[in-house]
Amino acid sequence: MKSIPARLFSISIALSMATSAICQNPATTSSRQRTDRQGEEAPSTIKGFNGYENFRGMVNSFGSLLKLDSTLGYDFNQYAGVFAGVPLYFANDSSGTPGQTRVHDTGAGDAYFGVEAYAPSSVVNYSTAITVSAPTGSVRKGFSPGKATIDWNNHFRRRFSRLTPFLAAGVGNTVPDSELVTRNFTSLGTVGHFEEGADFQVMRRVYLGGSAYQIVPFGNQQVFNRFETAVPQDGKQGPGPGVPGEQAGGASPGLPSASGNDVTRERGFDAWLGFEPTRVLRMEFGYSRSVTFALNSFSFNVGLNVGKLLRAQGFH
Repeated sequence: MKSIPARLFSISIALSMATSAICQNPATTSSRQRTDRQGEEAPSTIKGFNGYENFRGMVNSFGSLLKLDSTLGYDFNQYAGVFAGVPLYFANDSSGTPGQTRVHDTGAGDAYFGVEAYAPSSVVNYSTAITVSAPTGSVRKGFSPGKATIDWNNHFRRRFSRLTPFLAAGVGNTVPDSELVTRNFTSLGTVGHFEEGADFQVMRRVYLGGSAYQIVPFGNQQVFNRFETAVPQDGKQGPGPGVPGEQAGGASPGLPSASGNDVTRERGFDAWLGFEPTRVLRMEFGYSRSVTFALNSFSFNVGLNVGKLLRAQGFH
């Protein structure tokens, strides 16, 4: 079984080869130019369609999880837009748990639709998005909780020279993936999610960032693991190390692997290094520490603004 550094190195090499052709002609850009639909800055004043591709990966002691997220959006103006998309997951469970029946899983997640609004100002840049997901993914594989979900997310940013502090706060009926971390699980149940951090522009095209995050559940929670763990290390039902609610024997197909009022509560911190070789491409490499579950994860994120790339090539 490969170690975490070995798996991360292999993935990084593949990414470098796949993106080298795009990076040969860098264009002038700010270090905070976003290439995904989760960006907190207002889109350009161009009205019309936009396309975004994000390829994210996460590696920890449980295995590796890749997520290809394709999004199509339409901007009415620089203040409002809509978007829709569907993620594709590639899961590899390397925990080596006795009794394991699945090691590799691939499949689509839940299709989603959302509306977003921007309110830029000299005091603070504010953005908000409401995202609704339909239960189109596989519950058995942990790619869907089996019911519709909704999330309302808010971002506040203010730039001070090279330093850009930010605050994010949201509420929904599922624990969302963050821009840096694709989680080991999906869930059902009301939660509040918060993140406080900052980006620092080291030099042109290169930035560092760090943040703290908290997941606060309200009421009953159901957890669907994306990695199957048939027998936990302690052999008991309930939360185990690294992922909420591991339980003996694993969950039956279509049923949650754990439930309870506090199983999704979590706090931790993230750190990342970002590089923007062009105005349409962004690459990030990160580290995440879940203090609650004593879990270390390494991740990458490659974002491509397909709409802006096509417009640069003369397509409108």
